[in-house]
Amino acid sequence: MEKEQQTIVTLVLDKRSVKKDGTHPVKIRLWDGYTMTAKRYGTKLSLTESDYQSAWETVKPRTEFKTLRKTMQNIVSDAQAAIDKLEHFTFETFERKAQTPKGESVNVFYHYAKRVTELRAAKQIGTANTYRLAAKSLQEFHKSDKLPFRAVTPSFLQGFEDYMLGKGRSGTTVSMYLRTLRTLFNDAIAAKDAKQDDYPFGRRKYLVPASTNKKKALTRPQLRLLMDAPAATPEQQRAQAFFFFSYASNGINMKDIALLRWDKLEADRFTFIREKTKRTKKDSQTAITIFLTDFHRDIIARYGNDPKRSAYVFPIISENMDAEQQHRAINNFTTFVNQNLAKLCKANSLQIVSSYWARHSFATVAVLKGASMEFMRESLGHSDMKTTLNYFAGFDDEAKKELAVSIMDF
Repeated sequence: MEKEQQTIVTLVLDKRSVKKDGTHPVKIRLWDGYTMTAKRYGTKLSLTESDYQSAWETVKPRTEFKTLRKTMQNIVSDAQAAIDKLEHFTFETFERKAQTPKGESVNVFYHYAKRVTELRAAKQIGTANTYRLAAKSLQEFHKSDKLPFRAVTPSFLQGFEDYMLGKGRSGTTVSMYLRTLRTLFNDAIAAKDAKQDDYPFGRRKYLVPASTNKKKALTRPQLRLLMDAPAATPEQQRAQAFFFFSYASNGINMKDIALLRWDKLEADRFTFIREKTKRTKKDSQTAITIFLTDFHRDIIARYGNDPKRSAYVFPIISENMDAEQQHRAINNFTTFVNQNLAKLCKANSLQIVSSYWARHSFATVAVLKGASMEFMRESLGHSDMKTTLNYFAGFDDEAKKELAVSIMDF
C-alpha cells in the first residue's frame, strides 16, 4: 500500500529520558515520507538498553524475551492498523485515531465526551454544555453508556424525540440536541468511525424537527410603554437600560455586551464581530458597526467601567477570569437582566419579556421603518438571509392600516 511505503513505523528507546529504576521509555517512531519528518509517541513500556536490544534488536530473541518481543510487535501492528484506516495520513489524524481506546471509536458517547473536551479547550463553554446535556439526555433514554453509531436508526431517533417531548422538553431543545448528534455522525463518517450506509438523517429517513422559536418582538407602542415604565428598584432600572442598549445596538446580545472593549469604541461608533460566529463562520464573518447616540453614551456613562482600570466597557467580566468564569459571569448577568425585566413588566402590567426580545424587536421595527432585508442581514451579522427572515415578526396592524391608506394616495 502507498501509505505503508510512505509512513514507516518502528520502535525506539528514548535514551534522552531516564527513570528512577534506570530504564528508558520505549516510543513509537513514525516517519512521514511526504513531509520528510518524524514524530515519537509514548507507550507504556520502559526498558533498560540491554533488555531493549535483547527483545527488539536481536533477530532471534531468547525464550525469556519472546513475550516482550510479541508485546512490542503488537504495539507496532496496532499503530500500523490505525494508519491503514486513515484516508490521508497526517500526524494529527494519526493522533486522533491512536488515542481512541479500543472499541470506543464507534461509540457515540465517546465522541460526545471528546467533543466536549475539545470545545472547552477552545473556550466555547456554552456549546460544550449543549453537547454535554445532549449526551446526558441521550444516555438517559438509551440506559447504557455504549451506543454504536449503527444502532442510531431513524426509529431510534424518533423514539428519542418522543422521549424528550414526553419529558416536557421544548421543540427547540429537542432540535438543538438532535443537531449535535447529526454533527457527530457526519464527523464520524468522515473519520471512518461510522459508515455512510448507516446514516439515519435526511429525507425518507429521520428529519430533525425545525426549531419552534416564537417571534419575540414588541410593537412600537409596546416599546414606548416599556421605555417609560417606572422602575421600582435600581436593579430593574439597570435591566431596563441594558435591554434598550441591546435594542439600540442592532439587537446585540448580552454576551457581546459583556465582551465589548474600550479599544473598540471610537468617537461616534463601535464595531464588533458576534462571538457566536467567530469560530463557526470564519469565512463569512460580518463586522457590525453601531453608531453611538446620546442614549448609548448615557448608558455607558452610568454603568460603564473606568477605562483606566478595565479593558471592558461594562463591569460584567474581568481580564483575570478564565473561560469558565467568564461564561458563568455572563450567564449570571443575563439571568439578572431577565429576572428584573420580568419584575418591571409585571409591576407595570406589560408583556413579560427577556433580553432576547430586544434583538427581534430591533429587526422588526427597523423593517417597518423601511430598512431592506439585505440591510438587516448586514446589521444583524447574518451570513444567511433565511436567518434574518426568522427574526422578523411580521407587520403589525398599524403598519397595515398605514399601507392601506398610502396606496390610495396618488
